[in-house]
Amino acid sequence: MSLRKLMITTVLVGMSSIALAHAPKVGVNGGPQADAGGFHVEVVAKGNVLDVFLRDHGDKPVLTEGYKGTAIFVMEGNAQRIVLAPAGENRLSGTATVAVPSEPKGAVQITTSTGSTVQAKFN
Repeated sequence: MSLRKLMITTVLVGMSSIALAHAPKVGVNGGPQADAGGFHVEVVAKGNVLDVFLRDHGDKPVLTEGYKGTAIFVMEGNAQRIVLAPAGENRLSGTATVAVPSEPKGAVQITTSTGSTVQAKFN
């Protein structure tokens, strides 16, 4: 199986658990939001730039120093991988090769500064 097919399959299978999430559907920055472990993860697209904001379940900003992440979204019919790095108090940011839709379909995986990982799914 090609890497592209594997990534698309992983994203589609992972999206099946979206119905169990309890985070508000829209975050404080106006983007779609989903649960990921102990976090609310909000994605905000601005052209090719993707900003990912983290808040705890008490809706307080989570410092992202030492965090990293990867977003895999289906854009223009293909799975696109966006590497995310800290870019502010509670934000990770990355740049895609194409414009990111305002409501992207896929998943964001975040690795905390302690090495634990969580995943937020967006459909």
